Amino acid sequence: MRARAIREGSVGLLILFGIGLFGGLVLWLRGLNPGSRTYQLLIQFENTSGMQVGTAVRYRGVAVGRVLQIRPRSNQVEVRVEITQADLRIPNDVLIEANQSGLIGETTIDITPRRSLTEAEQALDPSRSDCDSTAILCNGDTLVGEIGVSYEALLRSTEDLAEIFADPELINSLKTTLKNTAVVTDNAIQLTAELTELTLIAKEELSPLAASARQATDNAGAAAKTIDLTVGDVRTLVAANRFNLVNTLDNISRSSDRLASLMTTLSTTVEDGELLNNLEILSANAAAASADLRNASADVSAITSSLNTTENLLLIQQTLESARDTFQSAQKILSDVDELTGDPQIRNNIRNLINGLSNLLSSTQLLEQQAQLAVALDPLSRAAQPVTVPVPALPSVSPTALSYQRLQAQIEAIASASARENTPTPDR
Repeated sequence: MRARAIREGSVGLLILFGIGLFGGLVLWLRGLNPGSRTYQLLIQFENTSGMQVGTAVRYRGVAVGRVLQIRPRSNQVEVRVEITQADLRIPNDVLIEANQSGLIGETTIDITPRRSLTEAEQALDPSRSDCDSTAILCNGDTLVGEIGVSYEALLRSTEDLAEIFADPELINSLKTTLKNTAVVTDNAIQLTAELTELTLIAKEELSPLAASARQATDNAGAAAKTIDLTVGDVRTLVAANRFNLVNTLDNISRSSDRLASLMTTLSTTVEDGELLNNLEILSANAAAASADLRNASADVSAITSSLNTTENLLLIQQTLESARDTFQSAQKILSDVDELTGDPQIRNNIRNLINGLSNLLSSTQLLEQQAQLAVALDPLSRAAQPVTVPVPALPSVSPTALSYQRLQAQIEAIASASARENTPTPDR
């Protein structure tokens, strides 16, 4: 009876031990570690991409926690994660992505820091209430996550590519491109063949040119040898005429000495005070003359500018035309006068006429003097009424009458001479 009780007690203890071991194993698998302190973070995602409770949380590619709770909201999905390593300090500036990896598309939350922590920030405790959230991630902080690598996005992109490649226009365009590529390849092959043929032709044509270049090089070498010989001849000539060259150089040095003495004499002459005064006076006179010339040129330019107007040019043109007409008229008058004065008798008659007119003018002056005398004596004759003044007897014919008679005779003679000239002579 006692042995049976012991067996039954041992079996019961063994069953309890197994149950406790299984429960501990389950808790261990779920990440429960009573001896370590953890802290939690709240991450908001637009899409969890198949995320489940227990999904691993990785920091720099190392698993440091797991997902505790997933709660969908109206605008996002809240995922509460637990960081099991209490000594891990994560900076507040991080990139949180939900990525899918592996053959079955396992989802993980990857945390990537964007900066490094200082020693003072590493000394902070994220599980304490006085933790600085501006430096590191503290317990209960809320973060925003992003969707990273996703098989669903890859499938959607593949489907979009399949739809794009299923477009008949794109297929026709690809066919056309392939045909054009084939044509371009054929043209390239043909061009290569033509270039090969052209290279062969150029090689054949360049062969004579290379021979000509080689011959030119030989000629250049011969010319160089000739130049060497010429240089040797020049050296020989210089050696032979060294004495003449020395004499020539001596003569040049003597000429330079003589020129230096002449320059010294000239400088002494130039430094003379009287010569300098004369040069100053000459320069002053030249300056005055240049000023006068400048003023004269200014006056001439002013006169030219005043005359070089449209009205003055028109007046000058009209004056020249009037002078031309006057000269033509004078030429006609002179020709007529030459015709009239060509006869000696007409010249004599004109001379007699001029003499008679001069006598007439002299008689007119005598009459004017007598009239003035009569006007002057008229008051005297009126003042002395009883006085009688004997008047000498005048000649029967006055000089004025004689002058008129002479003038009339000369005019009649000129008229008769003109009549005789104008009368035509009868033909014999």
